[in-house]
Amino acid sequence: MPLKISSLLRLPSYDLVDHYPDLAPLRRALHAEDWPAVVAFFDQLPEHDDPTVATAMVAETKGVETFLRTAGGGPAGSTLAGTLLGARLVWMAWQARGSARARYTSNRQFASFHEILREAERVLGDVTAEEPGNIAAWTARLRTARGLQMGQAEANRRYERAAKARSDPFYAQLTHVQQLCPKWGGSLDQLLGFARRCAAASPPGSLNAAAVAEAHLEFAYESGIAHLRSPAVLDEIRDAVARSVGHPDYRPVHGWVQAECSFSYVLWLAGDRSGAAARLAALGNRITIYPWGSPRELRSVRRKLRGADAR
Repeated sequence: MPLKISSLLRLPSYDLVDHYPDLAPLRRALHAEDWPAVVAFFDQLPEHDDPTVATAMVAETKGVETFLRTAGGGPAGSTLAGTLLGARLVWMAWQARGSARARYTSNRQFASFHEILREAERVLGDVTAEEPGNIAAWTARLRTARGLQMGQAEANRRYERAAKARSDPFYAQLTHVQQLCPKWGGSLDQLLGFARRCAAASPPGSLNAAAVAEAHLEFAYESGIAHLRSPAVLDEIRDAVARSVGHPDYRPVHGWVQAECSFSYVLWLAGDRSGAAARLAALGNRITIYPWGSPRELRSVRRKLRGADAR
């Protein structure tokens, strides 16, 4: 599929409002510190849109934690304020830790990471005790469980609570995929088995089959990128695309940018140029933090695909 020249000229955007323009009123409400408008936004969020995405936009807003500590009576008076503050704290914790592997992370970074995560866990624990059907809070608690190394049994319990709160919880599934990686105490068999169950149990046209792409990518990080070029693996990834963003019933709900980024990156590494190009064309000028390494990497791949297309 040809790529538009305009997509090559600008660095792709991480901004969730660029990904999902309907989040703009929420951003304006946060900047104005208008708590009733924040509440109204979440109250009116369509059922098909996972609130985890809107929560993530709040979590990425610099300095918003000060507002959220008092908004709506603070976390003690509002489960929404608690959810948003907890998600913000989780974001801040991982920023404090950095993205390097453990052996390259300083003791000071780890101390800050764990201190902020423990606060997030207290806040989010209060939320889920009062509102056990809060999917955004359970998804955030999956990340605190991983960061605080609570183990597979507790992570599995939290995932089950997330799945009870919302059927086929896409972001909770992607978060649990990371928990099941060997680097966090899981195994490759657990990782692939879980992702395949997510895909098989989800409705055709939903985003959930992207978990298969992310699981195979993590498998490749453990065993080598050649894993992705196995015909059987590439067929499974293509089948996941066909069940998800390539299905006639697919509609771009909140989370679709993450799914397309995961599929495009894995297809590119697997050597499926046409498949990667189709997914990148759908993305336009959007990118997520994972799995693409940087906007420049994605733009470089687009140039290569366009050059191959011209030939």
